Amino acid sequence: MKTIKHKRFFIPDNILELFFGLGASVVIIGALLKITHADFIFPGNVWLTAGLVTEAIIFGISGLKGYMTIDPDGFESGDDIETLEVETHELAKAVATSIKKITKLNEDLSMASKSIGSLHIPHDMNAHMSDYNANIHAGATKLDEINKLYESLSSHLIEVNSSTSEMHVPDGLNEELAKMKNKVTQLNAKYKGVLNAFNN
Repeated sequence: MKTIKHKRFFIPDNILELFFGLGASVVIIGALLKITHADFIFPGNVWLTAGLVTEAIIFGISGLKGYMTIDPDGFESGDDIETLEVETHELAKAVATSIKKITKLNEDLSMASKSIGSLHIPHDMNAHMSDYNANIHAGATKLDEINKLYESLSSHLIEVNSSTSEMHVPDGLNEELAKMKNKVTQLNAKYKGVLNAFNN
């Protein structure tokens, strides 16, 4: 992307800043003399008038400087538009990839939910309690990792939505997240039921 080109102005910036500061000082002195109803070499009205006229001239020169120093040939609006289009395309690709990954994760969660639903507690549970406890602990650890992943994805998507509030986010992403949340809730409930059965 090309940057805006600037031409040199016939009055240096430091000279403009000097006169701007001097004008402001004269205005302040004039205002002080008006408030105290005093005179210092000249009446307060003279100080105010001189300061305000100086400020007006400086503002006029500053506006003229901004108009004269910018080179119109330095603008290429098409560059900005193309850059925005590229960034939008990259973001859309990232969102589409996220949807695919979340869909795959939802499929894995469905399989895990079916596996947990098929669990049964045998009569000789006490003899195999250590094995069951190890399996349940591993499952709970895996579920905790899934919960953390879901929270991380939700937090990341909230940040993306807030920074691109004016952009359209595909509806499929919200649908997949809703499915994930529902499946995680089901897994939590099933693991809780299994743990309660062991405790009883």
